[in-house]
Amino acid sequence: MKKIWKYLVEHASRDFNAGHYSAVAIFLGVCLYYNYRFDFENSILDNLTGVSRISAYFATYTVAYFVVLLSVSIFKKERSFWRMRSFRVKSILMLTVLAIDSSIPFLRPLVNKLTNSQLELWIFKLTVNLIGGVIILLPLLVYYYRAEREQRHFYGLGVRPADLQPYFAMLAIMLPVIVVASFHPSFLHQYPMYRGQEAALYLDIPEWMTVVPYELAYAFDFVTLEFLFRGFMVIGLMHYTGRNAVLAMVAIYCFLHFGKPAGEAISSIFGGYILGVVAYETKSIWGGIIVHIGIAWSMELAAFLQHQIMR
Repeated sequence: MKKIWKYLVEHASRDFNAGHYSAVAIFLGVCLYYNYRFDFENSILDNLTGVSRISAYFATYTVAYFVVLLSVSIFKKERSFWRMRSFRVKSILMLTVLAIDSSIPFLRPLVNKLTNSQLELWIFKLTVNLIGGVIILLPLLVYYYRAEREQRHFYGLGVRPADLQPYFAMLAIMLPVIVVASFHPSFLHQYPMYRGQEAALYLDIPEWMTVVPYELAYAFDFVTLEFLFRGFMVIGLMHYTGRNAVLAMVAIYCFLHFGKPAGEAISSIFGGYILGVVAYETKSIWGGIIVHIGIAWSMELAAFLQHQIMR
């Protein structure tokens, strides 16, 4: 933990600007209030279909990203990155793949059409977690090999941290928080993310045989998430925006959690900031992958045990 604390202190000492940080905090606070006051994501964005849904997600994430960078220009007087064509191309690419991955408007109808009704939810949950490999990983890797191959950082996948102990320490700190949160009704409404009884009954197999594939696909989704947010958005864009890449990423990361309980969206700001700083300092996303999957599986397990107790 000392090493991570050192990264945070070093980053804050070089990056902190009172006006910029205050502006971002106010912006995210207003957006959080609006989302949970009017149920923006669940009642508005998620009710859109087709290209309209993709466009709406793209516009939402674009606002989050560029408002923060506009604040950088106003308060820190850093504007040169706006003139760089490669920065604009990478930003649009990043926002596009994220919007498609968040909305995937054609997936549910396709799954419903091609599968048995008792398998629909299971197949959809598996597919929605695995499809990031096509929507996110594939386009970004193609871009890397065509435009940035000489950098060899592989957006953080090509560099493994020398010491993994701090990340397991972070997990140990989070476990009591997860246990306490698991007693809250909103937590149990959200988690576990998949309950496999119906598919298991239809296939006439034990429930764990449907749950385990889902949890593996769920973990893979966090690999693609870390690759996009901490890899591409921080390591891939730090050449243009420097340390400002972290806070810009945090804003979109917060927006990504708007469909989840408010406490999770708020905590994503702090968690995203920590993981972003670590990625910036180490040029690696492996620590974030470990922490993210560890927390996700811990939340799944805590919720599963709570539901078992309540039966």
